Amino acid sequence: MEAEETAEGAATQHPERRCGSRYAVDEASVVLLVSHGLPMECRILDLSLEGCRVRTRERFHGGIEVRVEVTFKVNGIAFRFSGITRWTDGQHLVGIHFVDAALRRREALAEVLDEVEAANAAKAAKQEAERLAEERKAEAEAQAEAEAKQAQEASGRQAQEKQAREAAERQARRQAEIHGVVKQTRPQEAGMLQAKPQEAKLQQASPPPAKPSSRERRAQSRHGVDTSAVIYLIKIGSKLSGRILDLSASGCRIRTDERFPVGIYTRVETEFRLEGLPFRLGGVIQAVHDRDRHMVGIRFLDVSERKREQVEQLIEEIEEMRAKKEQLQAKASGE
Repeated sequence: MEAEETAEGAATQHPERRCGSRYAVDEASVVLLVSHGLPMECRILDLSLEGCRVRTRERFHGGIEVRVEVTFKVNGIAFRFSGITRWTDGQHLVGIHFVDAALRRREALAEVLDEVEAANAAKAAKQEAERLAEERKAEAEAQAEAEAKQAQEASGRQAQEKQAREAAERQARRQAEIHGVVKQTRPQEAGMLQAKPQEAKLQQASPPPAKPSSRERRAQSRHGVDTSAVIYLIKIGSKLSGRILDLSASGCRIRTDERFPVGIYTRVETEFRLEGLPFRLGGVIQAVHDRDRHMVGIRFLDVSERKREQVEQLIEEIEEMRAKKEQLQAKASGE
């Protein structure tokens, strides 16, 4: 037993001596210990013209410099070589050197090894190509993901910019509607001021008239405004856009963008903004003025007292601002 362990220890100290290029294989084989007549199942791990390396199924106790016979198949061709064990790891690995091999068998083995080499090279090339393809695929996926992320970020920025522009446009329209009501001047009144500067001077010299009461305001004529409006046709569930031309606490006159489709006494709701305040008032069509049916008169119905007072107050403010402007124009014309 001690001699066996000594032999195994000595074997592990010797470097492997390879006299030819070895090729990786994985084939079943049988190693026969000639002195004992004991066959051992194993697998060839690599092979050359000079020898092979095998892994035994059971632990190898034969030692080194032991005569063996190795039987195996490669690429369907059976081989049987005599040999001598050159080294062992004391467990399952054994290195065998072929001896007394016939020239014909060596030539057959050389041809098979050429085939193995070509097959191994093709396999290595295929593996390398697959590796490169996987790398390129991963790079393409990473690039596509980065581009998609950039596109998503750009789309988000564009959406935010669009929302900001639309908000600015809405704000500008609201300001324009508010200031448009204040700045509007009736052409007839402007002409009268230019034609009668002396009368304008007298008006300027006279004290401003007292404000009419709310009851008097309701009975007065309508006052010119210019703001967008929407008429909702209650019964048929549709709406028309247009602009308010004049307004009072009891009704208004609107020019519609489209031909007015129904007749008088039709129940409607009118929606508009005046001095930035939103209004939606119920009413009835009182008149359709022109032949093209684009001008309608509306009488407000069921208006709450609060809404009515708001409309009256706004009309009073508009008229006051308009009167002041007319006085300034008259003064400038007299000078």
